[in-house]
Amino acid sequence: MTLKFNARAWHKWISIILSVPILIVAVTAIFIAHDHALNTKDIDVTRYVSWLPGYGQAQMQAMKAEIRTSLATADGQRWLGGKGGLYQVVDGQPRQVADLGTTEVRDLVAAPFGLVAAAKNGIWLMDAEGWSKVMKGDAWNASLNPDGSVAVTLKDKGVFTSRNGRDWASDAAVRVALAAMPAETMARKPISLHNLVMDLHTGKAFFGKEWEWIWIDLNPCSLHPKPNTTS
Repeated sequence: MTLKFNARAWHKWISIILSVPILIVAVTAIFIAHDHALNTKDIDVTRYVSWLPGYGQAQMQAMKAEIRTSLATADGQRWLGGKGGLYQVVDGQPRQVADLGTTEVRDLVAAPFGLVAAAKNGIWLMDAEGWSKVMKGDAWNASLNPDGSVAVTLKDKGVFTSRNGRDWASDAAVRVALAAMPAETMARKPISLHNLVMDLHTGKAFFGKEWEWIWIDLNPCSLHPKPNTTS
């Protein structure tokens, strides 16, 4: 038996196979560029992606183990926050807080009015009514002020404070301090070749961060950099 090599058929099938990742990259790049408008960070698709190798049981378990913060309250409660969500330790066993799901929790603070969690999808409060999201945004850290209020830093929004956990306002003192900051103390960050390459690739070099989606829409195969690689 002899095998015939059909170059045309091989070329066709190789092209089809290679077109799949290109199509995925193109479609996902558009979603990434418009993540704020589409509110993709608040859409939970966990139940639909478990079949993907990158979201298998081992990978999800490893993600849950990445603890970002811990808190021990005066009444003896213990809380853990991480990439896999928020957990309350009961009898030595972590129990996931269902209200927050798998949202990444980065910081926890015990305030007079309740517990405050700085999470990837916003600020969360636990009071007598349970856990609820009180403000949207990408929250990075939380701290308790001497007067009993809580300050939370939100990406692209600044520092917000609250005295009751429900009503949040931009911290006026921080705004005044930033406005009075001398220009020489706000020197431009050096731009490395890596930064330039990434910003040319995503369009940030041409349109700025806010409007880089124009470049990505024009070139859907562009890859949007991860948060820790942006300049």
